[in-house]
Amino acid sequence: MLEKLISRFSKPDRITRGKAIEIDPALLLQRPPRRIDQRAARRLLIGKRVLITGAGGTIGSELARQVAAFEPAHLTLLDNSEFNLYQIDLEMREAGYASLITSQLVDICRREHLDRAFTEARPEIVLHAAAFKHVPIVEQNRCAGALVNVLGAKNVFDAATETGAESVVFISTDKAVNPTSFMGATKRIAELYAQALDVAQNDTRFVTVRFGNVLGSTGSVTPLFARQIARGGPVTVTHPEISRYFMTTREAVQLVLQAASLDSAEKSVVTHDGRVFVLDMGEPVRILELAKRMIEAHGLTPGVDIEIRFTGLRSGEKLFEEIFLDTDKLVKTGADGVLLASPAMIDLPLLNPRLSDVIEHALAGDQSGLDEAVHHLVPEFSPTEAGGEAAKQRPLQR
Repeated sequence: MLEKLISRFSKPDRITRGKAIEIDPALLLQRPPRRIDQRAARRLLIGKRVLITGAGGTIGSELARQVAAFEPAHLTLLDNSEFNLYQIDLEMREAGYASLITSQLVDICRREHLDRAFTEARPEIVLHAAAFKHVPIVEQNRCAGALVNVLGAKNVFDAATETGAESVVFISTDKAVNPTSFMGATKRIAELYAQALDVAQNDTRFVTVRFGNVLGSTGSVTPLFARQIARGGPVTVTHPEISRYFMTTREAVQLVLQAASLDSAEKSVVTHDGRVFVLDMGEPVRILELAKRMIEAHGLTPGVDIEIRFTGLRSGEKLFEEIFLDTDKLVKTGADGVLLASPAMIDLPLLNPRLSDVIEHALAGDQSGLDEAVHHLVPEFSPTEAGGEAAKQRPLQR
């Protein structure tokens, strides 16, 4: 596979230092793309009113593309970035979906604005992709991160429940498992609230879907490496042993929709149990190897034409990500690439006051109080150890 990747881009007239070339992200994984049966997703979405938060982001925009193809009754796109919303709105209109979509500039932290959007849309299916996801940035801006990832998620989930949505799919991350980053801890708190709401009522189903890094997404290493190679290097890798789980954007979204449709299909026989689906992302990829493959794909030699420089783990960063805990019982779902985990839950009456503490400290800009409140809810997260030796020593879980 690597030889094919190199040969595809090794013609002299295509290799020019200072000019980035387009590389198929799937080839970098050195595995074939998954074949995913989307008939169940079509049955879930056809004729339904669907709302997507974070619709201008990498995952949100791909959700919009795939959902639109399944003939929903209406598709509401929410984002707080004017430019991102403009881009996906324009793309959808040019693709012939102008009569299908409504695009709204909404900050999910503003409950009154969010309520208005939900009241107008009356969504039956809600896909919650909006979040702050960049680990170092959220680490340095914890109050802002908690507002979007915790308060924002709570607002979306509450609005969906109050307007009678059938299903809410929360898109989480492998960084929510044994989180060493503040971002991961906030996503775990949102998972806890989705689970608690699912168990506490019988009208709106809440499903959480976890997956890892998406090749080519905003903030991912592949666009960074491409820019660094185009400049002639160096390519920066934080640690020689660091590895991550990767999927293509299309794969990730197809599996998200498949997980959602699995839950819908089983709705009549399965009680509300706060289920968390884990996407099987194959074997983890060493970032150093990924960097070498990208350099070679440009017809260059790592360490000769392009230097690889190690910069050290960043705050909140793990050497290895985990997609489930040792205590989780993974159950096969019958769908290729989708597993069902059983993480611990907190009942809603116990969760609500702790959740309120997190939100109050975030609103007040009180980072020390926020750290304590987050640690109280997610004890495995230690604000003082983010990116430290404890994170480095954790073994890889499969």
